Amino acid sequence: MGERERRRCRERIAAMIQADLDVEQVRHAAIAELRRAIGFARWCWPLTDPDTGLAMSGIGEFDFAPSLARLVALEEHGDVTSKPQLIVGARASVALSTATRGDLARSRRWRECLRPYGIGDEVMTACRDRYGCWGSVELMRDRGDRSFHDDDVRMLDALAPTLGTLVRRSFVRGRKTPGLDVAVPPPGTIILDGNLSATSWTAPVTDWIGDLSGGHMLPPAVYEIGARVLTPPAIAHRLPPRVRIRTRSGRWGVIEGARLEGESASHVVITIRAAAADEISDLLCKVHGLTERERQLVSLAREGLPTKQLARALGISPYTVQDHLKAIFEKTGVRSRAELMSQLLGVSRK
Repeated sequence: MGERERRRCRERIAAMIQADLDVEQVRHAAIAELRRAIGFARWCWPLTDPDTGLAMSGIGEFDFAPSLARLVALEEHGDVTSKPQLIVGARASVALSTATRGDLARSRRWRECLRPYGIGDEVMTACRDRYGCWGSVELMRDRGDRSFHDDDVRMLDALAPTLGTLVRRSFVRGRKTPGLDVAVPPPGTIILDGNLSATSWTAPVTDWIGDLSGGHMLPPAVYEIGARVLTPPAIAHRLPPRVRIRTRSGRWGVIEGARLEGESASHVVITIRAAAADEISDLLCKVHGLTERERQLVSLAREGLPTKQLARALGISPYTVQDHLKAIFEKTGVRSRAELMSQLLGVSRK
């Protein structure tokens, strides 16, 4: 593929930011453009919490579901490449063939999770813009296909901010919003052993898992968090072991983990709980691209402060407060403070 075709691919994907597509539609549209430009057999594209890079949910075309738990754990830690490296590092994209110097068998993740399904080279890209990392595109070729070219990886690396913004801007489109009276289950706890197998759990976990996955499968984030918690401190990347995640019913939850101490020091405790108001608001403020000052104002406005008190708290004039509110209303598509609070708490007042 020539530079002109690569430029056209980048332009077509950038134009999707203004399209009225939900977050699943926009990923499928971008994949179609990338497939024409680069070529690949299989792919997956999970959404991630912008602050931690842990998976919220994902879509894709792949056949290695039985290896998914092990795959996402090794993507977190234990392989020649890792997702956290792409989230916090200088480069947002890497090909497995490059990282292994052409010998894919040097990758534990490839040997254990990809090779058994006939997969060859893979390229992973962190979709990160200035508000955080919103997903990771993982493109895979079959074993008989050529490896990804350096030009392919450079194009994806240059596209990373656009892909991040693309996902962020479409994040809340078409999503179910629960009412204020939606029942939320109590916190649930899962214990993982050193191999990240669930050994025990509390009763509320069943309700949470049913709403998160629609079945009995633990979300991939549980294994990512477990691997992150068990990462040796000397090589830890300091990304928190926590993800804000939206359930099938539309409510927001948080999955977080910590290492146990004492006789079970190799085990991880995973907690699933309802998200607090400030956790939801912080995420949705970033989704809408609010500035740091605008986020400060929203945080104070959640307490119900009138304009004059907001102005005093921020050290600005009431007129400046109104200007900031006007900008926030435009970005979030609301007309009043009441609508704004509903929007940024992820609930409906209808």
